[in-house]
Amino acid sequence: MHHAATFILWVTPPLFDQKTTTDIFSVAYGILRRLNICYRTFSLKHNEENK
Repeated sequence: MHHAATFILWVTPPLFDQKTTTDIFSVAYGILRRLNICYRTFSLKHNEENK
C-alpha cells in the first residue's frame, strides 16, 4: 500500500491541487466499488446455477 501511495504522489503533477486529487480518488474508488459489487453479484448467480 505504501509503495502505491508513493507512486501516485510521484506521478501526480504539482499543478493538481488537493481537491482535484481527492475528486479523482473518489471517482476511482466509486468505480472500483461498483465493479466489485457487480462481480460479486455475478459470482453468486453463477455459483447458484452450478449447484
